[in-house]
Order: sequence, then structure tokens, then C-alpha cells
Amino acid sequence: MKIAALQLNAAFADVKANLNKIEKYIASASEQGARLVLLPEFFTSAIGFSDKMLNVALDDKGVHNHLVIWAEKYNIIIGGSYIALEGEDAYNLFELVFPNGETYRHKKDIPTQFEGCYYTNGDEDNVLHTPIGNIGVALCWEMIRYDTVRRIAGKVDFVLAGSCWWDLPEDAPAEREPLRKYNQSLALNTPVEFARLIGVFVIHANHCGKVTAYNFPNGDTLQKRQLVGAAQIISGNGEVLARRGFDEGEGIVVAEVSRTHYTPKPIPNCYWIPNLPESYIRAWETANPKAREYYEEKTAPLYKYEKE
Repeated sequence: MKIAALQLNAAFADVKANLNKIEKYIASASEQGARLVLLPEFFTSAIGFSDKMLNVALDDKGVHNHLVIWAEKYNIIIGGSYIALEGEDAYNLFELVFPNGETYRHKKDIPTQFEGCYYTNGDEDNVLHTPIGNIGVALCWEMIRYDTVRRIAGKVDFVLAGSCWWDLPEDAPAEREPLRKYNQSLALNTPVEFARLIGVFVIHANHCGKVTAYNFPNGDTLQKRQLVGAAQIISGNGEVLARRGFDEGEGIVVAEVSRTHYTPKPIPNCYWIPNLPESYIRAWETANPKAREYYEEKTAPLYKYEKE
């Protein structure tokens, strides 16, 4: 099956602009014979710490209908995640929509750092049972935790993955440049390592633009951050069949994907897949609770008011 993955230069927190842009890539993927096109995580908005993000879930209310219309119009399966309201809460919702409107869903299990300001914990069901096979879903930092591997390994025919992976601020001190290089390498290689761990094809959609938003949690300094990584299609033995790096700009990659299964790597009794620097672990442990507090005090009441 031929699959396309999009690398998007999104307009920050501008749902309408991004939806208008994305349709042309779906049309292009269909014209190139792709049966499925994968959009990145937060494809309607990208992500940053800013009051602009408070309106994204409200503006995203019509996104599902757009996906249904496009899937039928271009006779293509469409997958991607966006911030979606459900009841009084919002989730990082991945939807896989078929041309007949049939839809399969996964909600990202744990928001990463300040992402948690705008949506809450989802589910741990990373396997979609669809007419084209059992499909794994992994969104950004779900790919660097062994919990996700345990949910998927041995249960899927291929994996659909998406990221919106931010870099260090552009004006970070020079002594942090080694950490910037590490971060960019981690973003690039995480889907490759994930493919080796699962032993099946991984299709990864990505962002390539820059986002100007505030530092978290203080919110007193504007920072410009590059979104890094690559749109890429990788076999289960780690071979990269197609790749578009963030520095190559917006566009799609296309490749033939099979249900070939390779011998997966052993799963150790660990939480993190990479050997993360202490600063990453500290940020995860301190920023996540602060983001949850922000969500409960500021964002969730807004969603509740909108529902009423």
C-alpha cells in the first residue's frame, strides 16, 4: 500500500488557515496514488504556550467533518491528531477516517509538558482494528516510552506516528548548543528506533515551521522555537525509505508500505526508551503537574462554559 506523510509549516493556532492549506496536500497524495495520507500531531494549530491556544479546541469543532469530506472527495484514508473537545474536556485526538466516513480514534495518553495546559490525559489503546489491518498509533513522546511499545508490539501491521517536536529557543545561551544538537538528533531518530522496537513499518508526519510563544510556566518572555524532526517512512528493520527533514521545508513523502514483520528488539524493564538527559526528566516531572494545574484552573472552565 502506498502511504504519504505530510511535513507541515503550520500557522500557529490558526485552524482555518491550516485546514485551507492541508487540503492541497491531501489532493496531491491522492494524485500520487497514495491510499492513506498521514497528517502530523496538532495539524490544525502546531503547539506553543500562548493564550492563542485557548481557542484552538473551540475552533477545531468542525475538523472531523472536514476529514470526512476530504476522505470521500479524494477517495483516501486520512489520519492525524488535533485538540478536540469531548464533553467538558479536550484531548489530543488522533482520527483515522475512511472514504465511507468510518472513523477510528486514539487519544494521546499523557500530554508532554506545557501541552497539558490545553488538553488532558487520554487512553492507552494505541491499536486501531481497521478494515486494512491492525494499526498502531504513537504521538510524539508516546514514541520514547516503553509503555507504548508494550501496548503495540506484536499486535499491529504498521504504525502511524506524528509529532510536533519543539527545539530549544533560538536565543538559548551558547552553552546549550550541545543540548540543541541532541534534541534535533532525538527528534530525527526516535521514529527509526521505534520501528526497530516494534518490527513493522512506521510512517511519521511532522512539522517544520517556527512558533513564537511564551516561556513556561512563567509566561513572561516571548520565545521563537523551531519545530524539528522529519516526515519519514521507515521499515521495521530501521531502513529509511523516504525522509524530508525539517530544514527542507513543507511537503509530503510517499513510499510503498508492506505488512512485513521483522524481529523486534527486546523490551527492557524501563520507562524511557532513550537515555534522556537529566534536564529532560526534570522538565517532565515538574512541568507536567504545573500544566495540569493551568488546565484545571484556566482551560477546563473555559471548555465547560462553552458547553453550557
